Amino acid sequence: MRLSKPQKLIYDMEKFVGGSISVICGSMLLPDMCDLSDLHNAVNELYRFNDALRTRIVESGGEVSQIVLDYAPQAIETLRFGSKAELDAYAQEFAKEPLDFYGDLAVFKIVVLPERCGILVKLHHIIGDAWTLSLIGNQLNALLNGETPEAYSYADYLDSEIAYQQSKRFAKDKSFFLKQFQKCDEATYLSEKQSSSYAAERKTFVISTEQARIISDYARKREISLFTLFTSALAVYMNRVKMNAEKFYIGTAVLNRGNAKEKNTMGMFINTVPMLMELDNQKSFAENLSAVEDVTLAVLRHQKYNYGDVLADLRKEYGFTEKLYDVIISYQNATVTENGCETTWYSCGMQTESLQIHIDDRDNEGIFRIHYDYLADKFTAGEIEMLHKHLRILLFEAIANDDKKIYAFDLLTGQEKNLLNTVNDTAADYPRDKCVHQLFEEQVERTPDKVAVIACDKTLTYAELNEQENRIAHSLIEKGIGVGDIVAFKLPRRSYLFSALFGILKTGAAYLPIDPDYPRERIDYMLLDSQAKYCITEENISELLSNTSDDNPNVSFENDSICYCIYTSGSTGKPKGTLITHKNVLNYVSKNSHNVVSNIIKENCRSIVSVTTVGFDIFVTESVLPLVNGIEVVFADEKQSRLPAELNALLQQTPVDVIQTTPTKMASLIADSTQTEYLN
Repeated sequence: MRLSKPQKLIYDMEKFVGGSISVICGSMLLPDMCDLSDLHNAVNELYRFNDALRTRIVESGGEVSQIVLDYAPQAIETLRFGSKAELDAYAQEFAKEPLDFYGDLAVFKIVVLPERCGILVKLHHIIGDAWTLSLIGNQLNALLNGETPEAYSYADYLDSEIAYQQSKRFAKDKSFFLKQFQKCDEATYLSEKQSSSYAAERKTFVISTEQARIISDYARKREISLFTLFTSALAVYMNRVKMNAEKFYIGTAVLNRGNAKEKNTMGMFINTVPMLMELDNQKSFAENLSAVEDVTLAVLRHQKYNYGDVLADLRKEYGFTEKLYDVIISYQNATVTENGCETTWYSCGMQTESLQIHIDDRDNEGIFRIHYDYLADKFTAGEIEMLHKHLRILLFEAIANDDKKIYAFDLLTGQEKNLLNTVNDTAADYPRDKCVHQLFEEQVERTPDKVAVIACDKTLTYAELNEQENRIAHSLIEKGIGVGDIVAFKLPRRSYLFSALFGILKTGAAYLPIDPDYPRERIDYMLLDSQAKYCITEENISELLSNTSDDNPNVSFENDSICYCIYTSGSTGKPKGTLITHKNVLNYVSKNSHNVVSNIIKENCRSIVSVTTVGFDIFVTESVLPLVNGIEVVFADEKQSRLPAELNALLQQTPVDVIQTTPTKMASLIADSTQTEYLN
């Protein structure tokens, strides 16, 4: 038999990642002790009734398929534990042991505690999902009670999958997810950290009976599902921590079992689907809750369309190669029907998503267990604990005040609020009646003959740099540039780049820095999207510098005007422009700023080397900040900014007090013994 679409995703994950990533594991304890031989026989009957448990994976000639072995009695190991805690400790390690992909894909163990017994089961995800674990518990109870369980062959699902792919519904489901992507063609990730491992950890928190009742009562009042409520809280949390993002994807696991027969079939059915959150910051939590409910219901209607097909469609139609989400939320309420049974589900210790949040409501205990499975490379246990605290605060405040707009919700704990009000008090005076270029002009008056810029083409004093700036400013004004305009510059790393930057500011316009090495398509997009009125280039800079007027233009405008426009990298979609005002920059570069980095530079620095690309926001620290504070800027050229050996040579020739760069580049400098002296 071929693999189903859900199985194919697991197969690809097994081949790509390996280890225990495809393991699912759980235990079920009966309310009291039973005859162990009856329990042993019941487990064997599970094998008889369910061909998924007897499945083997076969590869031949580059093709993968599955076969079902004939039933044969299994030898079931019996394990004895002194307590439930001992069982859990064993099971947690057992779940992290990989299964032989070409061997037994189901392993059962009978477990015995002092006053009760049960089973521990580990499945490969290719033959079962979380619902399958619940089916095992329900069928086991039926067998122990002398009943015949309702069970069907997974092969029947393979036939129905073919019929679905040939149906009109298949085309409609595909269209739904493509239309989602047309509304939001980039991903927003909760964690931007890179991970070199799929190793995951789990932290579990319990929402008490009283608090769970508040949550459930609110869901009933609003006539929405608990899943929608928890998802809405997560969506608002991501909105708040990701700069009020209104459109982004969250993943969820859907049952993908469309009828009673499939719900009584063991096997891999589950599908993960992207849910497009479309929040509105100007609307209340209750209004956004309704929007999330609409999305979740729509996704459920189209849940049969496989996530692997979604990604393949997006690659083909739009060239999208990223993941749509890095966070999955699931609501797990599949129950084992026998009263008094206790079920526990164990993490396999590996995953591909940054974070999986499981709302566990399986055993009708009147509480919610919230499991956070997180990549260890991307989060610490402390960060997950804080994330949970923030989510709880947001959820209960939303329940109490659901008419409040989502941007107004508080996420912080009392301790964090105290930190903000005391230690993190950043109020500071700065020249509120001035603009950035005016601070530079004041510095020129104080130190006209001091060196301002050392570049590969020329060394400029503060007076000479100011004259060049003024010539460029007058040329731009003559070209119609004025207050509120955006002027781009795309220049090589030469001294006149600083003249262009400040010259633009003196016209009342904002500068847009563009790295000449950017792809042509990105440059064109930035110029079009920003509506830049002019672009200073290597071809026209000489013309601008030829203006005979070199006095300060003294154009009048307020410091809440735009100082510069900076674009994001566009790593997850189209670059986005951000507008920064003069007063924003003044608070950073002025003498009394509380910013630690800028203070170190201003108070202990006579010279700084500039190596950062002009297109990064941090370039302000290597240009505006030093020049308005009388600090010499050594401007590394293209080779020197990229190659450690070239930068070493520059720093030996022209020593500086400060260099700011990436840890990787700094490590390469330190590793070169030829420059140890100047780094000291």
